[in-house]
Amino acid sequence: MSPLQADAPPLAAEASASHGAAPAHGLGVPRHGAGHRRWHGRRTAALVGTLVLAAGVLVASTTALQGDGTNPSGASMPTSDGDGWNRVFSEDFDTTSPSGSFEADYADRFSVYHGFADTAGTGRYQSSVLSTHDGMLDMHLRTTAGGTPLAGGIVPLVDGQWGGQTSGRYSIRMKSDPVDGYGVAVLLWSDANKWSDGEVDFPEGALGAPAWLNVHCLADPAEKCVHQETAASLEHWHTYTIEWTASRMSFRIDGALVGTTTEDIPTARMHLVVQAGSNDGAPPADAEGSLLVDWITIDVPTTSG
Repeated sequence: MSPLQADAPPLAAEASASHGAAPAHGLGVPRHGAGHRRWHGRRTAALVGTLVLAAGVLVASTTALQGDGTNPSGASMPTSDGDGWNRVFSEDFDTTSPSGSFEADYADRFSVYHGFADTAGTGRYQSSVLSTHDGMLDMHLRTTAGGTPLAGGIVPLVDGQWGGQTSGRYSIRMKSDPVDGYGVAVLLWSDANKWSDGEVDFPEGALGAPAWLNVHCLADPAEKCVHQETAASLEHWHTYTIEWTASRMSFRIDGALVGTTTEDIPTARMHLVVQAGSNDGAPPADAEGSLLVDWITIDVPTTSG
């Protein structure tokens, strides 16, 4: 029986918040289930108004590009920085690593979530869901025979170190199977593990559903000062980019600007996290599928930029 087919141990008492994930991830607050609807809280009009939308460029086409052994998603990883940015991290997952080996094979490139409660508090992060093949990272999500949903989470290490950025440009090319009961969040999270330092999620959503953009309010992080559905589907290959500077955050899909905000911009040190796991409640026992990542890059502003 492979590691993916083996039952996970009982859910650990520690939750995600103890391991560098947002408090909502460890308190059982649903994060991905809202991807099918707009948030209708009392502050909707004021909060969503902080995002300046780039009209007409919300990804008009979701046609999948044809990949090959070199570029599985049909778009190769950009190899240059420029335009005021310096490349500090890039990974295109060319080294094949079977299930159960990723944490060791990529130890100098990623910190891996393992052994604690997932976003919704119902599942468990387990490194065995991670593998690399055909030039892609595969987070293969499923529920064990004992009823524990399995989740995956990685943090890129910049120059071998965890965290440390106070600005940056973060790009990820990814797609997912439509897996009922599971979701993904690609987020910037506080190095100090303080929710009040900020949280920026892009993309975020239920697997196979529309991709959402969420920026949590610095004054009240339980609220989202930006909450916007995009026209991109997580079921298709897209490149998502967060550009974070002291004065502005911009968000792009396949290079097209989908919005900017000058409010609720984090100033504390942050790091990128890619995590996928169960939504609120227990996913169907037979739900199974993958989040696929072709490549990830991180740039920081040049001195002059």
